[in-house]
Amino acid sequence: MAITVASHGFVSLITLDRAEARNALSLDMRDALEAALLSFDADPAKRVAVLIGAGDKAFCAGADLTAAPPPATGPAAQLDRANRALVRDLNLSKPVIAAVNGLALGGGLELALLCDIRIAARNATFALTEVKIGSMPGSGGTQRLARLVGMGRAMHLALSGDRVGADDALAMGLVSQVVEQSELAAAAMQLAGRIADNAPLSVQMTRKAIRDGLDMPLAQGLALERTLFTIIRDTQDRAEGRAAFREKRKPDFKGR
Repeated sequence: MAITVASHGFVSLITLDRAEARNALSLDMRDALEAALLSFDADPAKRVAVLIGAGDKAFCAGADLTAAPPPATGPAAQLDRANRALVRDLNLSKPVIAAVNGLALGGGLELALLCDIRIAARNATFALTEVKIGSMPGSGGTQRLARLVGMGRAMHLALSGDRVGADDALAMGLVSQVVEQSELAAAAMQLAGRIADNAPLSVQMTRKAIRDGLDMPLAQGLALERTLFTIIRDTQDRAEGRAAFREKRKPDFKGR
């Protein structure tokens, strides 16, 4: 199986498990990844997911270009599957952390961009390489990268296909942390654990305010923030959090 899922308390560890192919995404692997992410999001026992590539060479090298191209004609369902974006926004409600070990190229970078937080190993390399093979980013690269690092840097990377290392990625805001490769999985899981310890509804609503607010004028974003604040104001978890603070103990959040 090219996608494996391991449970660690409130955290799901999802692994692109095809190291011999630099974790490149075939159609079957893409579909299995989508299924794993949707299953995580629907599971009330899970609060955060960590996405990592198997091995020490690559997070994901993008689409599997060695696979036979899909037929140009055929049943509508088959064509729809073949023509879908390699990486789709699945409208998840819970946070996903990308632990980028090695190469994140083309669709692999687009997959990392789709995640909420990116942590990189010191050997990580990032690039949108599609223009080098007569293509272009088609799974959000032109849109999410510019929103994250600014138009100038996005233009540089997307039009040249140049690769950048972990330190440069950190400097431009593409990743939020760089660690030694041997520490990457542990660092990502520890961050996931800290997030999972927080009130689940608070995490989900805060995530939604940030993600949705990016596409809004400031006044509209502030209104969204206040609406979401109101939604969680009377939750059991908020009452529990305030009580735990007064009583100097760790809160026991239930996601209610």
